[in-house]
Amino acid sequence: MQYTPLVNQTAAAEPSQEGDIELDNQIVQAINTANTAKIEECLERLSSLPDAQERISRAFLSTIDEAPENALKLMLDTKSVNLNQEDEINERNCLHKAAICGRRRVLEIGLAAGVDVQALDVYGRIPLHYACMHGHVEMVQDLINAAPDTIDFKDQDSFTPLVHTIVHSQLACAQTLLSNGAQISRLGPSENIPLNLAYAEGLYPQHLVARSGKVPEMLLLLQKYHADLNQPDKLYQWTPLFHAASEGQVECLKTLLQCGVSVDILDEKGLSAMYYATWEGHLECMRLLASVGRGVGLATPKQVSPQIQSDHPPPTATPGPMDMEVEGEGEGIPEFILPPPIIPLRRYGHNFLDTKTFVVISFENLGADAIQFYDDHKYPAARLTISSKSSDLIPRNILLPIQDEFKVISFQIENLDTFAIDFDIYPTFGSKVIARSVVSSKVFTDRTRSSGQWHLELFDPRLRAIGRISFDYQVVKPFHGIPLEITHFATYWKATSQLDSHPTALITGSSLSGEYVRLFVQLTSDGIPVLYPRWKTNHQGLDVPVNILTYAQFTTIGATQGATGSAGLSGLAHTSADDIPLIHQILATSFITLHEALKLLPAHIHVELHVLYPNRLEEERLRLGPTPNINEFADALLTIVFEHARHLREQKDGFLRSIVFSSFNQDICTALNWKQPNYPVLLCNELGADASISAVDPQKVQSSGRTTISVKEAVQIARDNNFMGLICSSRLLDLAPALIESIKTAGLVLITDISDANIPQRGPLAVAAPSIYQVPHGVDGFLKGNGVLRFNETIDM
Repeated sequence: MQYTPLVNQTAAAEPSQEGDIELDNQIVQAINTANTAKIEECLERLSSLPDAQERISRAFLSTIDEAPENALKLMLDTKSVNLNQEDEINERNCLHKAAICGRRRVLEIGLAAGVDVQALDVYGRIPLHYACMHGHVEMVQDLINAAPDTIDFKDQDSFTPLVHTIVHSQLACAQTLLSNGAQISRLGPSENIPLNLAYAEGLYPQHLVARSGKVPEMLLLLQKYHADLNQPDKLYQWTPLFHAASEGQVECLKTLLQCGVSVDILDEKGLSAMYYATWEGHLECMRLLASVGRGVGLATPKQVSPQIQSDHPPPTATPGPMDMEVEGEGEGIPEFILPPPIIPLRRYGHNFLDTKTFVVISFENLGADAIQFYDDHKYPAARLTISSKSSDLIPRNILLPIQDEFKVISFQIENLDTFAIDFDIYPTFGSKVIARSVVSSKVFTDRTRSSGQWHLELFDPRLRAIGRISFDYQVVKPFHGIPLEITHFATYWKATSQLDSHPTALITGSSLSGEYVRLFVQLTSDGIPVLYPRWKTNHQGLDVPVNILTYAQFTTIGATQGATGSAGLSGLAHTSADDIPLIHQILATSFITLHEALKLLPAHIHVELHVLYPNRLEEERLRLGPTPNINEFADALLTIVFEHARHLREQKDGFLRSIVFSSFNQDICTALNWKQPNYPVLLCNELGADASISAVDPQKVQSSGRTTISVKEAVQIARDNNFMGLICSSRLLDLAPALIESIKTAGLVLITDISDANIPQRGPLAVAAPSIYQVPHGVDGFLKGNGVLRFNETIDM
C-alpha cells in the first residue's frame, strides 16, 4: 500500500472542483444562449458524473428566467431534470421562478408534474404571491385552479396574494383574486380579514392605494367588493382621503370624491384632509377639496388658537415691593403673590455671521432624484455619510432614501477656500464603501453665483461610475461692510410662552407694532438698490429686465414713462402714517433709489422692504439673467439700510425708523437674516392665492416674484434660519384655520395677506368673502393690497 500525503490529496482535488465549476458555468451559458451543440456536449460530460441529475436540475432552475424555451425543452427531454429542485439560497422551485418571470409554459409543466404549489421560499411566499406581485394574470388563475385553498395564504409579512396585488398596483390580478373568492369579509369577532390586515402603521389596502396613487381604479374595485373607503387607519385615524391629500395624489382624490367619501372627517388631532393638503402644498388637491362645497373640515373642535393678550403688559416674574402694616397680627404679613406659571422667553435679534461662512446643501426639491444608482437592484439598502476633512465638522450619517428631517444640511466654516465635502455611501450595516464623491471648494467659491444646483458622479472603489448625487446649495458670507453696533442700535425681539391647558403649544410675541409701508426693492446691474415692483420695465415696446440696466439707464426709462417728479416726491416729507397707501403708490412708480426713498420719508414712517430676487426657474423662464450674486445683492441692500440708521441716530430727534425685510425668495431671506441681527425677516408664500383675482383691484400695485411653496417647507426654512415669521395668503388660512396654530407653535410670527380678501372669488379655492374681512384669531398682523403692513398693537407679550 502506498501512502499519499494529505497535502497531495487536497492539491489533486482542487483541479477537479475547478473543472466541475467551469462545467456548470458552461452549461448555464449554453442554455441561456440556446447553443444546442454546446448543451449536448455538456450534458454528455455531466452524464458520467455521480451527481449528474442534481447538477442538470440546478442548471435548469437557474436558467428559467432567461433561457429560450427550446433550450429549456432540450433539458427537459433528457428526463434528468428534477422539477422539485429548490434553490440552495432562496429555496424557490421552478414554480416560484416561472411565476416571477412569467414563463407560463414552465409553470404548466411543473403543475403537470405535481410540483408542490404550496412550497415556501425563504420569505414564506408561495408561487401565487409572486404571480400576483408581477402581474401575470393567467398564471394567477392557473395557480388558483391548482390549489384553491392558497388564495388567502399569508407570507412571513402576513401579506396575502390580494394584498400583494394592491401594494404592486396589479389591478387585473386583484380582479382575478376577488372574482375567485378572495376573503374580504371579517372571518370572526377577533380575527382581521386578509384584505383589512393592518400594517405596521395601521394601514389598510385602500389607504395604500390612495397613498401610492398609481392605480386609482383599484379604489373602485375595492369598493365593488365592499371595502369601506371611509375606513380610518389605526395610527392617526386617517381615511384614504387623508392619504391622497397628504401625498398629492390627485387622481385618487378625484376617485374618492366621486365615490362620495366624507370630506368632513377629522383625524385624532382634530385636523382635516384640507389641512394636510395645504400643509404639504398640493394646490390641485386643495382645489378639489374646496370644489366639494361642504365644510371640508373647517371646524376644528380640538384646535385651540393661541391667545394674544391685548390690554395689559405681562406681569413681572417677581412681585414688587409691598407696604407692611403693623396693625393686627394677620395684617402684618404681606400678601403672598405667585409669579406666572411660565415666564415668556424673549429672544433679542437672532444668530448671525461674524467671521464664519454659512453653507447649506439641500436635497429638498430633488426628491428621489437626489441620489440615483444606475443599477437600482444592486444597492437596495444604504446610508450616506457626509463629512469634511478640511474642518472639524462631525460626520453625519443619513439612511437612504433621505427623510424630510435630513434633507437640509448646513455648515458654518472658517475658510471657504479650503472647504470640501465628502459623500460616502455604505451598506446600512457595514463599513465597506459602496460609492464615493467629493465636492471641491470651487463649487462654493464661484464669484458669479452664491447658490445653484450641482450634480456629482458616484464612483465605486474601482472608480467606475455607478450613480449620481444631486443637490442645491447656497453660500452666505458675513456682511462685507461695517455692521450696526448692537450696543447703539436696539434689535427687535420675539417671545415664546406656554399655555397651561396646552403645554406643547407655543405662542409667539414680538416687539413689532404699528403700520409699515411696503417698498419693492431690486438691484441694477451696477449694484444700486432701486424701487420698482416688477421684473421688467417697458421701453419703447420692449420689456427690459431691471437687473440688466445701469442706474442711469433705469432713470432715463423712468423719465420717458412719466415717473413721479421731484415736486411730487418732496411732499413725502410731510406725510403721516395715514398716508401710507399714497406713499406706496407714489414710490412704486418713482424710479428712484432706496437711499433717496429712505431720505425722503419721515423717520416715523416704518418701512417693509420687499425684496425682488428671482429664483433659478424664474431667471430661466423669464430670461432675467444674469442676476447679481446673492451676497453682493444683500450687502448692497444692508449697506444702504445701515447708513440710513446711522444718519437717523445722528439727527438726535428721538426717531429711529423700524424696518422689516420680506421676500418670496427663500435664498435672499436667508442671506439677509444671517448677515445681521438688527432687522427681522419675513418669508412670503403665495400658496392658495389667486393672482387673476388680485389683479382686478385697481388700487393694488402689481408686483413680480410671487411664488408658492408648501406651508411645511416654509415653516421648516423659517425655523432653520431664525426668520421672524411668515406672510401667508388669507385664503389659505380660511381653507385650513388649523394652520395658524401649527405656524405659531413653530415659534413664528404669522401675517396674513388680505390683498384679495374682499374681492368676490369665483375660482376653485373660493371661500365666502364678507363685506369686512375679519382677521383670524391668533394672527399677528395683516398685509393689505394698498401696501399697508400692520402688526397688532399688542403682540407684545
